[in-house]
Amino acid sequence: MATRAIIGIGKLVTGDIHKPLSDATAIWIDDGYIKGIGKEDDFPLESADMVIDVQGMTVCPGLIDAHVHNTLDDYAPQQREIGWLENALLVGTTTIISEGEQGPGFPRFFDDPIGTKATAILAKRIFDRFRPAGALKMHGGALVLVNGLTRDDFQEMADAGVWLVAEIGGGGLYKPQDIAPMLQWAKELGFFVSMHFGARSIPGSSTVSADEILSLGEGMIDKIAHANGGSTAAPWDVTLEVIEQTSIPLEMIHNGNHKMMHRIVRKLKERDELHRIVLGTDCPTGQGAVPNGIMRTAVFISSMDDVPAEQALAMASGNTARIYGLNTGLIEVGREADILAIDYPPGSVGTDALEAMENGDTVGVSMVMVDGNIVSVKGRDGRPTARNIIVNGKELGISNINDYLFGPPNPGFNVYEATFFGDGKPPRVPGRLPLKSA
Repeated sequence: MATRAIIGIGKLVTGDIHKPLSDATAIWIDDGYIKGIGKEDDFPLESADMVIDVQGMTVCPGLIDAHVHNTLDDYAPQQREIGWLENALLVGTTTIISEGEQGPGFPRFFDDPIGTKATAILAKRIFDRFRPAGALKMHGGALVLVNGLTRDDFQEMADAGVWLVAEIGGGGLYKPQDIAPMLQWAKELGFFVSMHFGARSIPGSSTVSADEILSLGEGMIDKIAHANGGSTAAPWDVTLEVIEQTSIPLEMIHNGNHKMMHRIVRKLKERDELHRIVLGTDCPTGQGAVPNGIMRTAVFISSMDDVPAEQALAMASGNTARIYGLNTGLIEVGREADILAIDYPPGSVGTDALEAMENGDTVGVSMVMVDGNIVSVKGRDGRPTARNIIVNGKELGISNINDYLFGPPNPGFNVYEATFFGDGKPPRVPGRLPLKSA
């Protein structure tokens, strides 16, 4: 079992929005899991296979994107873009969650229950065995509700591992009278249910208001997708109903209405309910595939809404992990070791990553770790960092202009350890936990 020690931590962001900072300066990792958090003297550094000195940088959980429309591999047909998932990983998004697979001719667009069920099962099974860029945790297989689905279909999907219901109203059925039986089956079988909110966005999608959400009830809806519009927001009075009359988590997306996002964040801050906010990108759409969309959204919220950066990062990690029941997103013993080292960009008025974020600067990522493996020290044209990590005495960074802009080492091959990930077996399926309340 491989052991890792992360030392020299300047600030440790936990991902827990209620206790977002820790005074720990070291993390001990064994077999891909966090096994200890404390000071350097607490751990046998001399026995670690790898000692990673972050030289006073900020350490935080890997980021989670709660809203994408992927296909069945690392290709975005909407934008004809290859490698968008890999690019997101390289700049710090270590987990991505589907809100419904999209591609030319996909059955979800044609009210086809057999095909829609098959797509959900296929996508789930593919991403159980395929990690984009060799490391990204992609939760695929989000079911779009269409006419003709039966309880036996839901049971078959659950038996195959499918556990996501894609944003209701983003396509397919959405009226409460049409979907109530399906939601009952889904909840009985442990599915996570997301609901589209705001105006229609593509042919086949629907305008969903507070009335539909309130009529279904809180117990049926686990997340309101793009509460700030996808990309057209609902009117403020309608949005306010959802904020004040429910406790459902609200998703803020990069590709949405930013004025509405800031209005929602400020209202939730006023109500002491920042734990309800999770972040997504809604990529890849006509608004683009934005690799750094989650970090950028956290920066927007921190700098524009006077939210401490460590809490904005919790919205991008621990809040999302909590509502989805993922065993990541927190710097906590027992969690999967998906960890970032981030730093202020040279020239920033901030003296560390958190101050830079609060001043509106996009921070750089000098280490992306997934399951205890370093998979990146630099995204393609990602923001520079004032410092680099030191691994077993060797400083790791990228300064060559070609690698800096166009192609850092392929993260599917762990150049920092000179070994391929794993042992030829399929990758470990990312874990889920019993859901916890806020």
